[in-house]
Amino acid sequence: MPKKLLQAVLVASLTILPAVADQPQRPSHPHAQAQPRLEQAAMMTLEKGFDAKLPPHISTLLKISNEQECSVKQSVTRNGSVVQGLDVSVSNKSDIVIFVVDESAHDQTLYLTSPDGTLRRVVQVKSGVGSEIRITDKERKAFQEEKQYWMDRLAPVSKTKQSVR
Repeated sequence: MPKKLLQAVLVASLTILPAVADQPQRPSHPHAQAQPRLEQAAMMTLEKGFDAKLPPHISTLLKISNEQECSVKQSVTRNGSVVQGLDVSVSNKSDIVIFVVDESAHDQTLYLTSPDGTLRRVVQVKSGVGSEIRITDKERKAFQEEKQYWMDRLAPVSKTKQSVR
C-alpha cells in the first residue's frame, strides 16, 4: 500500500473513530435495532401479550374491520378503576390501539396509531355509545401521554442511550 494512502486511511480512521464512539449504543435485541420505541413496544406485546379481541363495533369505529371482531395481542395495566392497554392487531401489525377505560364513569378512549407513532383516529365511548371524534390538540396531548406510558413501560430507554452531552 503506498505510504500516502496509508497515511490518509490512518488520519481518516482517527477522525471517524471518536465520532463513532460518541454515538448512542444500539439495543442488543435484534428486533429493537433502529426501530421507533412504539414499534419496540408493539413487538414486545406481540411476543408476550395476552390474546384478546376488539369487539366488532370498536373495530368498525376504528376502521380496522367492518363489523368483525379483531384478534389482538394485548398489554394491560390497572390502577383502581382506570385500565390502560395497548393492543396490536394480529392480522395487521400496523394497527396499534392504545386505550384508556374509566370503569367508574363507563367511558373509554381509544387511539389508533401505527408503529411510527402517528395518531390516525380517536374513538370515544361514553355510557356505551361510541363515536369517532375529531383530533384536536387536546386529543393529541392525551395520546402522546398514553404513548409515552407504553414506550416507557415496554421499550424503556437504556442507560447507555441516555448519555449526557
